[in-house]
Amino acid sequence: MTNMYDISSLSYQPSTNMDWFTKALFGGRLIENGKIDVITGVKESTMLNLIDFADSLLQPDSRNCAWTPDRIFKLSEKEVTIKTYKINLEQCIDDLERKRINIMLKPGAKNGALPESLEEATMAMLASELSAEIEAKIFKGDSSDDPNDFDGAIKILTESTDAVKITGATLTKANVLAEIEKVYEAIPEDVLAKGLENDSVKIYVSYETLQRAKMALASVSNQVVATALTVQNEVLRYLGVEIVPVKGLDNATMIAADMANFLLATDLLSDTEEIRLGQFPAPNDNKIFIDGRLRLGFVIPFENEVVFYSK
Repeated sequence: MTNMYDISSLSYQPSTNMDWFTKALFGGRLIENGKIDVITGVKESTMLNLIDFADSLLQPDSRNCAWTPDRIFKLSEKEVTIKTYKINLEQCIDDLERKRINIMLKPGAKNGALPESLEEATMAMLASELSAEIEAKIFKGDSSDDPNDFDGAIKILTESTDAVKITGATLTKANVLAEIEKVYEAIPEDVLAKGLENDSVKIYVSYETLQRAKMALASVSNQVVATALTVQNEVLRYLGVEIVPVKGLDNATMIAADMANFLLATDLLSDTEEIRLGQFPAPNDNKIFIDGRLRLGFVIPFENEVVFYSK
């Protein structure tokens, strides 16, 4: 048979294919659009030594020559536990071509929905699926279920004694706006002030919760309540704080945090890792393989600055 394209012996390194490698592994909305911070070049579980201001710098001066030093910094020595993941896939080229065509022709699809090259389209489809899985792990990863997984935000905050916790309820069209307000009110003042200035503080919710919020906003009876919420370019905000839908949360969980306090650690963009896309030798040359490896971990340096709403 005549293959539609030749990818024999194709292999690429992030050091020489930075854009392609990054897009393939982090092409998802949450990371690509800057809704969470990423630390690259982390290969092993390590301690992050982070520093932040703890108290006010100014003291009243009674002009009595007294020396009353305050501790101005707070330190966080959180361990980032790195886990290794692999990608071992194979697919018939004909099936890939059909899937690409289906995506291109689906209702609402634009001509540029996928690259023209089947090879690049394959990596684009991989990026979408892989990023969704990483996003879910960031929030619901649990090493007690699988020791080869890293702990996500829910596990970390459930066990935390420092996080600001709110006992929640199943979110519905009737209560979702009031519950979002509770989360907003619980955000520490310093976090809110800095986050609003830098547009870095977020309220993470499930897609179902976002749907309920939009349904509530569409109700005439809620127009007075809804003045605190704005929707622009499909982005929902409560008094300036963006409400970000993510995979991995359920409809009774919300998390408010500055994205600089939500850190995904990875070894990507190093020169020792690779992902390979290649073609099997005959008689299986109608199939391609995708072989890759990456390391991931997640950490919340300052748990006391995070609001955790859960049922």
